[in-house]
Amino acid sequence: MRCLLLFLFSLLATSLQAQHDVILRMDGQELKAKVLVIRPNDISYLAAEPAAAADTLRIATAEVFMVRFANGTKEVIAHAPVLPASLSEAEARTRGTRDARRYFKAPGAFWGTMGATVVSPIAGIATGAAIAANVPSRSNIVTPEPTLLQNPTYVKSYQQQAKRKKLGKAAAGFGTGMGVIVVALAVLLASATHW
Repeated sequence: MRCLLLFLFSLLATSLQAQHDVILRMDGQELKAKVLVIRPNDISYLAAEPAAAADTLRIATAEVFMVRFANGTKEVIAHAPVLPASLSEAEARTRGTRDARRYFKAPGAFWGTMGATVVSPIAGIATGAAIAANVPSRSNIVTPEPTLLQNPTYVKSYQQQAKRKKLGKAAAGFGTGMGVIVVALAVLLASATHW
């Protein structure tokens, strides 16, 4: 009889616990509650303990990993990445410059200027100047953290360094194009003198 009572009591306790939602915090603690509303910044809930059940409580979503509802469904809380606003202006400038050096590619600046130079050195100068004068648009910014594009100081520093990189590629393309012309002229002169 005693075993039957213990069994029934444990079933009752289990069913009562199953009626609660569980808020699983980032630190591993579980809060038994009745979740009322999940908003981007916080979660409103009623505590499961009778003493605090009448009060609507709030917890920041940054502190919550997941909500396990009484019906068995789960909702993992998506955490917004740390916004670049947390960077100081100097850090944003440094990261923008560094990321442009690492990730920005401008193969068109080199090959376009070189090709135009081979056709005509004046066209090469004009093409290189036109390519290098344009600041890369935001859509051409390659960054390991896309949220950094929300920081205007980062974007400006990235674009300035990318523009310098394009200028360097255009200058290298012009120099290579002039080298191709000089070699081609030397080959033509050498073959003309052998006849």
